Amino acid sequence: MMSCTVTPVFEQFANSYDAATPIQSQVAEHLAQLIVRYHTGVTDMCVVDVGCGTGKLTQAVMSKFLQNAALASAQLYGVDTAASMLAIWQQRVAHLLSMPLSSTSSSPTSPMTLHSQALCANMADMALANQSADLVMSSFALHWTSPSVIAELGRIVKTKGQLHLAIPVAGSFHQVSQRFPKLPVFDFLSSQAWLAAIETLRQQRQGTLMYHTEQSFAFSYDNLKSLLKNLKQMGGAVSGKDRIDTATFRRYLQDQSPIGLDYELLMIGLQL
Repeated sequence: MMSCTVTPVFEQFANSYDAATPIQSQVAEHLAQLIVRYHTGVTDMCVVDVGCGTGKLTQAVMSKFLQNAALASAQLYGVDTAASMLAIWQQRVAHLLSMPLSSTSSSPTSPMTLHSQALCANMADMALANQSADLVMSSFALHWTSPSVIAELGRIVKTKGQLHLAIPVAGSFHQVSQRFPKLPVFDFLSSQAWLAAIETLRQQRQGTLMYHTEQSFAFSYDNLKSLLKNLKQMGGAVSGKDRIDTATFRRYLQDQSPIGLDYELLMIGLQL
């Protein structure tokens, strides 16, 4: 297997991102279920979605809180480096309050107060105050950086606040690597590297690791060409010195058999 540098070019692909990322939608929904399950009952919440992209995770989480009438108010922050992605995140947030409430909810039906702010910033240096957030969450974003970012995420979590993460780790792209060993793929870090950073933060803040698990998610494509086209529409572009030779690449593209795009996700929940 070859590793490579993948440069995100999300600005160019914001409009195609949602349709091209069914796995990201599945992971956001799964993480949202965990976030709601471990919700401590805080009713006035500051929520930060780090590497928010188009808002898949924000929508999944907040729609559940709205349906359950679990919050009285929420201040939402979406943090991303791509302004075009943030624009779609803002549209998603604007549509949240138009959702019908669950008819089975026995909670008061007074509307939730919702404020939002999009922050075009690097996730490793966010312009947010120390211990200002009740909930910091991130899905399918941290693999673009290094485990050192965990300290910055932890910095903005309040005491008794929570950090929930879904991070693609080593073991992802297994089918592609097995079938096409000379094809450059993203060099995902091991789960141990991320867990070490989480443990450092836990010890510093005397927090509690609520859960950590690895889960596999996959989506099948008609052939390699279809899969690669989809990856491009996600906003990732292969670069770096490790390149496949043209003859081998053309031979790979002649393979018309179905191929799965699989990710190994580390799911982490930490209360600080």
